[in-house]
Amino acid sequence: MLENIGVKYGILNSRNLNKPGAKKLPTNWLAVSVLLFGVVVLPAHAVIGIAYQMQLGNPSNATTDTNNHDHFLIQRTVEAIDYNDNLREPNWASWDLTTSDVGSSGRSSNFYLDTNLPMGFYEVKPTDYSGSGYDRGHMCPSGDRTDNTTDNDLVFFMSNIIPQTPDNNQGVWENLETYSRTLASAGNELLIICGPNGFNTDRINAAGLVYIPSNVWKIIVVVTNGTGTALNRITKSTRVIAVNIPNISGIRSAPWTNYLVSVNQLQTNTGYTFFSALPAYTAIVLRAKIDGQPIPVIAPPISGSMTNGNNLVLAWPSAATGFVLQQNGNLNATNWTTYGGTITTNGDTMNVSIPSSSGINFFRLKHP
Repeated sequence: MLENIGVKYGILNSRNLNKPGAKKLPTNWLAVSVLLFGVVVLPAHAVIGIAYQMQLGNPSNATTDTNNHDHFLIQRTVEAIDYNDNLREPNWASWDLTTSDVGSSGRSSNFYLDTNLPMGFYEVKPTDYSGSGYDRGHMCPSGDRTDNTTDNDLVFFMSNIIPQTPDNNQGVWENLETYSRTLASAGNELLIICGPNGFNTDRINAAGLVYIPSNVWKIIVVVTNGTGTALNRITKSTRVIAVNIPNISGIRSAPWTNYLVSVNQLQTNTGYTFFSALPAYTAIVLRAKIDGQPIPVIAPPISGSMTNGNNLVLAWPSAATGFVLQQNGNLNATNWTTYGGTITTNGDTMNVSIPSSSGINFFRLKHP
């Protein structure tokens, strides 16, 4: 159907479209996309394509190995997914949201069997959720892909769906989705990733195959519109919204701000490594943030090496602004002094070269 749209020579993959139980997609899907240097240009002029959907990195190291039933990577024009065949749902979904992705196409009237999963994977049916009491909850939501019907239909594959309680899905979770689109319309590009976590043996229905998560998490990186890629516009001051919302009843009217956490906390919960595509120090700061709280002061890593001329060269990230390099001849002394020599900037790195004969053995970065 459209598992790797635009990847294989610009030809849409329609394998197994007529498999019993599969919902057919409109036949004009085969004529709605044009591959242009790896970016799909669609009629609504939305900025969309495979290259945009996983800009922050691959937090679980998902792969396209068809034998990988725990972390199978699906890359579509509208989102990237780490799919878990054993849980029968995505581990996470990642996508880019701009105001041009939101239009007037409306919401698909159908959910679709994903017949493009590898051979041997269970293909979750829309009816698997029937009578379970759980919503078929989108990870990449319908409302973020209404630029045209093609893109909207793509997020109705069951591989983009997890079981959510109605109060979670239709209440607090939907409110955060709506707020995200408000941020996009205010002149921002949003890099979003979300997924379920907290599994035991609970499954939907008595003999169901889809596992129920205890929580649903989301990370939203709010990047001001501008030139270049979103990654190039992210700094340690960039806003990060991270939530971990219980997948329970009774929270429909709860504000999503009740569930704010740090990305560090989500890394602990999931075992994933977020922001791997960002410069190391920027990622460290952003992972520690909690939305609405002051930017945490985190000392950057500082490294040292000896040159052939027996000079000690110190280096640290130039993104670590506001820090002062201090020196001391004794690690246990309290009289640290500010380094008064020359500090140079070399790309993303700050450098200091110190003669080994100076007698100064210890250095630190101190925030005033």
